[in-house]
Amino acid sequence: MYRFAIALLAATLSPFSYAQMPVSSETRATVSRIVGDVMVNGQAYEYDRQLADTVGPRLTGSSNYVHAVAWAQDQFKQLGLSNVHTEAWKMKATWEPETAATGRIITPREQTLHIYSMGWSPSTPGSGVKGDVVYLQHLTPEGLDAQKDKIGGNVVLLDNKSMADLELTQLLRSLDKLGRLGPRAVMIVGGANGTESASALSFDGSIAPVPIAQVGYEDVQLMKRMLEHGPVSVEFSFKNRIRKDVEVNNVVAEIPGSELPNEVVIVGAHLDSWHPATGAQDNGTGVATALDVARAIKASGKAPRRTVRFVLFGGEEQGLIGSVAYAKAHAAEMPSIDCVLISDTGAQPAKGWYVMGREDETPALSNVEPLLAGLGSNQTTTSVEFLYETDHIGFDVQGVPTLVLWNDTDKYFKLHHKASDSFDSVNQADLNQGVATTAATAYAIADSAQRIAPHDTPAQVEEFLKKANQWDDYQYFKSTGVLP
Repeated sequence: MYRFAIALLAATLSPFSYAQMPVSSETRATVSRIVGDVMVNGQAYEYDRQLADTVGPRLTGSSNYVHAVAWAQDQFKQLGLSNVHTEAWKMKATWEPETAATGRIITPREQTLHIYSMGWSPSTPGSGVKGDVVYLQHLTPEGLDAQKDKIGGNVVLLDNKSMADLELTQLLRSLDKLGRLGPRAVMIVGGANGTESASALSFDGSIAPVPIAQVGYEDVQLMKRMLEHGPVSVEFSFKNRIRKDVEVNNVVAEIPGSELPNEVVIVGAHLDSWHPATGAQDNGTGVATALDVARAIKASGKAPRRTVRFVLFGGEEQGLIGSVAYAKAHAAEMPSIDCVLISDTGAQPAKGWYVMGREDETPALSNVEPLLAGLGSNQTTTSVEFLYETDHIGFDVQGVPTLVLWNDTDKYFKLHHKASDSFDSVNQADLNQGVATTAATAYAIADSAQRIAPHDTPAQVEEFLKKANQWDDYQYFKSTGVLP
């Protein structure tokens, strides 16, 4: 990608004008004050406590989510930010559990199941679901064809082996085919010790065609062993509160640029969460990061050259819906957006930044890295393992340079979407280090005399996605309206 950017600009600019992105002594001095403020006076921990403990879990479009939107606006206003407002977008459906799920194995013997409704599942009929269990060995087109005569009218059981090695779009296509084969319901494996790990099996906020339950790992293993010796039948029920075509709000606030107010650096995170706990790490820490970056830059008393815009998105957990809606609505502004910085991997110590395959961003950050060395977060990685996993992608595919905070995630994924994602899990010092990393990087980019990197052309976007082996996935998401 770097060579394409150089070729595009060679006629008019020095080939190193983006890569250098010099940091002036004045910028360095302000960054030092901002980092010191965050590390000594940082408020991210308190922001996260309020969001997690006071507001609570924030399913997109729920009353708690609406409360979180009002809370976030109030925080930005108290900090004295400009242009604090909401921007609405349309959700196909909102979803909340209304009654707890109950279920049991009926034959060959009775046993209570550890069971939960999957997100964005319809309710079961009033009398519940009852049927024979069919274990689907391979959730692939070939695997579905091999067992299609057994699926209709029965309860399909899926585990990790069923979905082994399926990429995201392959999984979505296979689930769509499964739904068209007419199962009565679907059960999918949950966590060990009967734990819930909330998620949805759609990527656009739509309600699934049939009830989908999550069942504890040990219960799934039991049913699979029982099936080796004969038929297994189950029954379960749950009721969910579903509303169609609901307006949901993103929250926006700004620190206007001192010299180039029409050029924008976005600092973003997603405001929504799942419901088993309070979303303190996913993504309370990201929201707290955005708020404390805003506080620290504002408190420095020196606005950067460019506008820093803070955007808290909804609907990330249902398929990046709020950020993609924002990117689509602001498509005409994309040339004026210099960079988008996202925090969404919890609060373990930051290593630096994912550049998400944009190799030209690595040299562009070389002069920012000394500002981060003392924090231990002066690295970059071109890994694209999380390319479709958070709120940067709607901007990437329109050519905008993006950065995603690079944290260790071993502890994060143990509580991700689970009952353990509570404020107790957040380490204040680690959170502050990530905030300082984000604040230093955002300010340096916003205050630079030059942009961080050029915007990719559509041809360059295609080239980068193909190099990352993600082009087919993008074509699928684009064809279904999920991405621009």
